Amino acid sequence: MEQHRADVINSFQSAIDNDEICIYMQPKIGCKSKKIESAEVLVRWNKAPGVVWTPDKFLPVLEETGDITTIDYYVYEKAFAWLKERRDSGLPVVPISLNVTPAHFNNITGFEQKVHEIFEKYHPDPSLLIFEITEEAYIHNYDAVNCMIEHFHNAGALISMDDFGSDYSSLNTMKDIQFDEIKMDKRFLDGPLSSNGKIVIEEIFHMLKRTHHSIVCEGVETKEVADFLTVAGCNEMQGFYYYKPMPSEGFSELLDSMQ
Repeated sequence: MEQHRADVINSFQSAIDNDEICIYMQPKIGCKSKKIESAEVLVRWNKAPGVVWTPDKFLPVLEETGDITTIDYYVYEKAFAWLKERRDSGLPVVPISLNVTPAHFNNITGFEQKVHEIFEKYHPDPSLLIFEITEEAYIHNYDAVNCMIEHFHNAGALISMDDFGSDYSSLNTMKDIQFDEIKMDKRFLDGPLSSNGKIVIEEIFHMLKRTHHSIVCEGVETKEVADFLTVAGCNEMQGFYYYKPMPSEGFSELLDSMQ
């Protein structure tokens, strides 16, 4: 474990410099259209030929060292560059979701300034950007998150609450949420869907629809779940039933093939 931790720390900067860290994309499917309507941007580390590290292999270490924010900016830049390349080539694009590490809430001004710099470099269409903030981060950084939401709303981007319904839920707090999109915690879909489980999900959807929030469900792995979510009123679905995360090049080819 200590050897792995040291490996991450010692090789992180060279991985950034050598583009060993790359973006993957996982499509999100419209429940009504059954077509790709957006995608979440994820990160992978090409550690060695044929060896690809998933986030659980390196993000916890980078959280300890404080380098986790560097990953976010790196991913944003890669994602904005992807949008620009597609736009400049006249190729189709879809909205993309970008994760916001909770560490940014310790320095909101610095985060906003850095993202603005990347905006100025690539000039992405802000309506194609969805910044994802976890429910846990929101509960523990209420004022800072609302400040960030206001900033991105003013810029024309959207905000998604990730992991909604996790252990940190508070209905009293949720009544005032300013998020545009709610992404359900995937534990709602763990295992077979029971009658009671379906009722809970349907009631949550009803509440979110009445408060004008778009709903995304991740962890969709079976046709049964996909069919239920569609009838229940989900807007978009994400999961292995449709697509696994793929390199950005593969996602580009997928979009092109659908023209």
